[in-house]
Amino acid sequence: MNYKKDDSNLIVDLTNDEAYALSYLHGTNSEWANAFKNVLLKSRDKISQRLITSLHREDLVHSRENSQIIATRQLDFNIEMPQPYVLKIVFPNDKKTLYAPISGQHAFDRIDVEGPFYFECNSRLERILHPNEILDSILIESPVLDNDASNQFKDDMNNSVANMAIALSYQLITLSINNEPLLELIINEKDSYLRSEQAVIEGHPLHPGAKLRKGMTPQTAIEYSSEFANEISMKFILIHCDIAKVQTLTKAYNDTIFTLFEGLYEVVCNTISRDEIESYYVMAVHPWQYDAVLASDYANELKKQQLIPLDYTLIYFAGLSFRTLMPHYPETAPHIKLSTNVHITGEIRTLSEQTTFNGPQVTAIINKIKKHDPLFSNINADTIDELAGIHFYNKEDTSGKQIVKSEQLGSLFRENIYNLIAPNTTPMIPSSLVAQYANNQETPIVTLIKKYTNTHNFKNYEDACIDWMQHYSQALIDLALPLYAKYGIALEAHLQNSIASFKEDGLIHTLYIRDFEGLRIDKNYLNQMGYSTSNFHEKSLILTDQSQTVFNKMFYSSIQNHLGELILTIAQSSNNKNLEQNIWSMISDIIFKKLQEIENSMNNTPRINDIQSILFAPKIDYKCVTTMRLKDEADYYTYIQVNNPLYRILD
Repeated sequence: MNYKKDDSNLIVDLTNDEAYALSYLHGTNSEWANAFKNVLLKSRDKISQRLITSLHREDLVHSRENSQIIATRQLDFNIEMPQPYVLKIVFPNDKKTLYAPISGQHAFDRIDVEGPFYFECNSRLERILHPNEILDSILIESPVLDNDASNQFKDDMNNSVANMAIALSYQLITLSINNEPLLELIINEKDSYLRSEQAVIEGHPLHPGAKLRKGMTPQTAIEYSSEFANEISMKFILIHCDIAKVQTLTKAYNDTIFTLFEGLYEVVCNTISRDEIESYYVMAVHPWQYDAVLASDYANELKKQQLIPLDYTLIYFAGLSFRTLMPHYPETAPHIKLSTNVHITGEIRTLSEQTTFNGPQVTAIINKIKKHDPLFSNINADTIDELAGIHFYNKEDTSGKQIVKSEQLGSLFRENIYNLIAPNTTPMIPSSLVAQYANNQETPIVTLIKKYTNTHNFKNYEDACIDWMQHYSQALIDLALPLYAKYGIALEAHLQNSIASFKEDGLIHTLYIRDFEGLRIDKNYLNQMGYSTSNFHEKSLILTDQSQTVFNKMFYSSIQNHLGELILTIAQSSNNKNLEQNIWSMISDIIFKKLQEIENSMNNTPRINDIQSILFAPKIDYKCVTTMRLKDEADYYTYIQVNNPLYRILD
């Protein structure tokens, strides 16, 4: 069977999202519009890649048992495929076979693939032009999945493809004359940290909805997404104390806010009388939310002057986490997490009541633990304080309305990273360590390790990789593992919820973990350790009595996601077939040693033994991001057992 590979002009029909985006770009910038058309197929392939990776790894519609890895030379058709191996997945009911060129095989049963991808049907080979073609085959294999959730998932992928193409094409034209490694682009900026957040344009490395921006137009997505580096005018309002709930780390709420924002107190005094100030709190509002939601959903409160807009704006910039904004260095005002009624990845990114109310309380507990427990002394890791939180709460609203309105209007204020890092260190979001751009495929983590190799005269790159990852992994494990094992607190320490600062030789200085919204706490266990959660929000989803849930949160975010993505990227940069497992074996040793240290400090051998039996087992749970979406399981997690690279035989 022959197939002529010619990708030019393959896309005949645009989806509604693609057509909408292209139309907007045509009216804005013809060069950008042309670049969008040129990268659209690549964008579709990137979303297909995420879907195929999930399909196989999660054994969705029994894809594992219906798949095999074959050598490219054994294919029955003639097509140019530079990769030596291909993942072949058979869809029996649909009578189709999918072929996905393999770019790498990695820990936790991960097979990475890269486009173009192909379907074989009735001895005909056709290039897959859109991820929804793959989804259609999935639904034929399992009709029970053909429901509202999968229809929404299909829309999500359409939207994600369009936004991926907008981002890829923007980067293509703005960096057209650059060819230096991405790390150099980052560290040469005045605000290296913000630039690192803006450098991550492809979103979640595993989620098919990686660039989802449902609820926004192409124009507003460009205005408010990090990769486009646009200034954002942060809005502020007054909210009457009768319709708000607040929480702070130290001082009273308004005292905290007025200290954080220069000139804000004077603006408030010019808006209301000084006697009225005690009756109001100050809240930050995302300009998207301010324009799209405030006037319509809170008209009554505005009319009664329970909400009062302030003539006070600050120039902020979006981070990779769309709803978290930050100022440009040397400004060091706080990072602010906000409500935005936009569907991103798998959720509407409003801000729950528990997030704003619990953040400062979680901060206080963790800070107390770090201060009093020697396990946290002299480690190269820390957490970032959540200083204050506020959310709308009108007790006069009906229950359903009250929840919606409270989550639509909330603010969480977090310490600025530049107030924490040591001199002569460069802060970066770890998500950027695995990023790249069209003119230079060298990822920042590889550039850092090369710098480390040269500075310290390592015999070879692979030895430097292991040593570099040893220091990085130690920092993460020294913080995340004792908090979980000794106190029942599982940080959600994935790549996006962390900030790493690096020394001039390329080695990590400190790893900071931020954002306590998604962590999990074994309530009873933490209480037994002497830390009360009685003042936490009554709807606190972060509190649980399910110990396995807490373990999975810690392990997935810190080990599988955070360390896993870094190790995978390092492995791809070397021809040494053993490098990836050698790094995992080293990490297994670090975890084992740290658990012994924790056990010696807490005298609870049964708990440590239980943790070890899970951590070092031959198989371990992996979160199924695509299965959860297709089964509409956003409120709880689905897992599958995969091979565990940390496996070790225990005495």
